[in-house]
Amino acid sequence: MSYSSGESSDEETQERSVIKIILLGQSGCGKTSIVMRWIDHSFTENTATTIGAAFYLKNLMINEKMLSIRLWDTSGQERFKSLAPLYYREAAGVILVLDIQDYLSFEKLKYWMNELRSNCNSLPIIGLAANKYDLFNDQQQQQQEIYEKAEKFAKTINAQLFQTSAKTGEGIEEIFEYVAKSVVEKNSNSLRFKKNNKTGQSHLVVGKIPQKQVKNDNGGCC
Repeated sequence: MSYSSGESSDEETQERSVIKIILLGQSGCGKTSIVMRWIDHSFTENTATTIGAAFYLKNLMINEKMLSIRLWDTSGQERFKSLAPLYYREAAGVILVLDIQDYLSFEKLKYWMNELRSNCNSLPIIGLAANKYDLFNDQQQQQQEIYEKAEKFAKTINAQLFQTSAKTGEGIEEIFEYVAKSVVEKNSNSLRFKKNNKTGQSHLVVGKIPQKQVKNDNGGCC
């Protein structure tokens, strides 16, 4: 599916910065719920498992400039892991997701980081989501340990840690805005270069976005 939000003039629509962001994490950690909370402010208790990957499109204003966020929600299931590297290419930002109640989801973050290092020329901007934080109980030792380990892990990979809850909306806007803004700041020179040289390699892509691409329409999964 493809979604968009925000309004823009014809001039803004024709030329806009396009940023690719991917979500990675173990199956069941809440990646799709995070996306749906951000895209249309909704939450469903029993979300269908993503098959392969799902694509979403949303407009986001950063530093008074409209960006087109191309978002890939990847499956965390073992049988689809071999497909994940297909979505790393030209990813400007990554949101790593863990379930604050599930220690294995934290351990799996190391796998995704190894995948990024192996498949990306340079590491994208990374936001780390400690998800399902509405269920966090600091009296539960395991949850406390998971969060403390997540804090340390975020520092080792130069990522920003966010407490997120797709159910309440806590931290959702913040993590996407952080990743998008950091990408723009990191790639400001690449942004100008890409506009003048379409063959240049860059994590941040600039091009002409037809009006029909930013309207709501039926998209597809890969």
